[in-house]
Amino acid sequence: MMNLLEETLSELKKYGLNLSDVKVIFKGQFFQNESEIKKVLSIEYDNSWGLLQHGDIQLIVDDYTWIERTSYDGREKYILKAHPLLSTYENQEHHPGSI
Repeated sequence: MMNLLEETLSELKKYGLNLSDVKVIFKGQFFQNESEIKKVLSIEYDNSWGLLQHGDIQLIVDDYTWIERTSYDGREKYILKAHPLLSTYENQEHHPGSI
């Protein structure tokens, strides 16, 4: 089992961010308040191989950068997406072992 909030915090930490640095779109609703974000993301889910369970999440960093949920080879995870010319972050969309 995996906690979605803990996974989210861990992902943000990789980029030197925390919940106060992002806006969250979850299940079509917009959240900016840190306590509301913690409440909606406090979900335990089965992170074993299978279908994407929480693909409806985007963490908006700025106008050109966001982190979204995806699934690759049966593994659900976050991935950073960034405009290559306008964002200060590097797009992280790649799959290990692919060319």
